Amino acid sequence: MIDIQLQEQSSRAVINVEGQLFTEYRYGHYVCRPYFYPVLTPGGQRLTRGYPTEAIAGENDDHYHHRSIYVAHGLVNGHNLWDEGTGHGAMLHRGDPVVGVEQDVATIDGMVDWFGPEGESLLEERRSMRIWAEGDFRVMDHQSEFRARYGDVTFGDTKEGGLFSIRVPTSMDAKDKGRIENSAGQVFDSGKGKEETWGVQAAWVDYSGPLANGDQWGHTVVDHKDNPRYPTYWHVRGYGLFTANPFGLHDFKGDESIDGSLTIPGGEQAVFRYRLIIHPGRGLEDQRHRELIDEFQA
Repeated sequence: MIDIQLQEQSSRAVINVEGQLFTEYRYGHYVCRPYFYPVLTPGGQRLTRGYPTEAIAGENDDHYHHRSIYVAHGLVNGHNLWDEGTGHGAMLHRGDPVVGVEQDVATIDGMVDWFGPEGESLLEERRSMRIWAEGDFRVMDHQSEFRARYGDVTFGDTKEGGLFSIRVPTSMDAKDKGRIENSAGQVFDSGKGKEETWGVQAAWVDYSGPLANGDQWGHTVVDHKDNPRYPTYWHVRGYGLFTANPFGLHDFKGDESIDGSLTIPGGEQAVFRYRLIIHPGRGLEDQRHRELIDEFQA
């Protein structure tokens, strides 16, 4: 059984599975973008890095802006909505989202306004999420409908971004004891060899490894076949960052003559959909895991 409760005073939507906390969608304007934190296994182990929301012994504290599970991009009409340093933009929820449960699926639906550093209105995003549990699996379908309400919107060519982004816990980092695998069969495991999974196109990527207690868990993010630029490029690194980024081509290919920017003409919209599968085990060990990938593409 899944349950979701809106806590307006703290600007959170709290999601429980079988009476135990799974995650919170935090959307208050005390930070510059909505994000999910914490994200927990059925046994209460952390599936994403705590920093910067909280300090956890043994975890890295680099990249302040890597907030667990989130959406961001570093070049939107020339403005930085990825970093949180001087001159950054912001993605702010328009009031509270609408939440509910339908057939044991928790739903979150709301509007997110993207602003430049001086309050410039850049775009309007309708953000919709469906979250459910199957045994130990946790599944999230995320949809961002980007509306160019204020004129043309250009997502610029930079690796610094991800329309679906995760920072895994430090114990899972692939440069150490973790593992990255993509749909093309490329693998980066325990820091051995080259990070061949970085900056390449793939229909899905899995990032798995040990949690703080040694249990093996992972995240699989699936790009939808109807998304612009499918299959997407991935900014996925051994130090724990994991993002779907369809725009960073000149960085990924090492060629400044390439421009991977995408412009949504004024008055039009672009829709991006992703599925996150949180799973026990290292890599794709379960048939149901593969079925969940295939069903999203059907």
